[in-house]
Amino acid sequence: MTTLTHPAGTPTWFDLSTGKPEESKAFYAALFGWNFEDQGSDFGHYHRIRKGSEDIAGLMPKTPEMAGVPSAWAVYFSSDDVKADAARIGELGGKVMADPMQVMTLGHMTMATDPTGAAFGLWQPLEFHGYTVAGEHGAPAWQEVLTRDSSAARDFYTTLFESSAQAVPGGMTYYTLKKDDVETAGIIQMDDAHWPASVPPHWMTYFAVDDVQQAVEATEANGGTVNVPPFDSPFGKVAVVADPDGAVFSVIQLSQPA
Repeated sequence: MTTLTHPAGTPTWFDLSTGKPEESKAFYAALFGWNFEDQGSDFGHYHRIRKGSEDIAGLMPKTPEMAGVPSAWAVYFSSDDVKADAARIGELGGKVMADPMQVMTLGHMTMATDPTGAAFGLWQPLEFHGYTVAGEHGAPAWQEVLTRDSSAARDFYTTLFESSAQAVPGGMTYYTLKKDDVETAGIIQMDDAHWPASVPPHWMTYFAVDDVQQAVEATEANGGTVNVPPFDSPFGKVAVVADPDGAVFSVIQLSQPA
């Protein structure tokens, strides 16, 4: 088990917006062993997701105003100054979708899109610092942005997060973002051969599993769907799946567990 801190420019939190909160809770409890703590009406019944006592992610029931918005997982990156970073996002060609705001005594947040259209969040912690464990079954393992313009995304995120990018050899265009020599995220170029034009740019969240085949079977048995069956990657066996409300994420059986 790896307990984490989250310097500015590195992933710090994930949350799910869903129109089927009860079905989703049952699904993820069966798949990952998660438990859910409702934060109450003051927080719009946002749920904190834990595995045992460890913080993993959040679940947000969609409001009526979000009825036409697809259910999805969101990735948040740590920030030392959300207001300053929000201003930089605009200067770098991105767009702020939700102005910086304080969330009670927990922290400050904003939501934005990069210049290619992929949505992401920023979180400036006060009392709450993000997920606390990674790389074990049911915990975050990786995150990558899928985009139609990987060069533009690379330039945006390396500048915003004061990171570097390294091209990964292989048959497709893929960059790894690094912060102080630590790999923090990936950037993958979508092409029409593998991703239909209808698939928009988006961030993909990966969760570790002990056995990817068992995770695929549990996904189907509990109302989810398998979008891409298990395949080998340099880092382990991966499958792309969706929960009962259509939110897409990946599961990975790591070659070298954290």
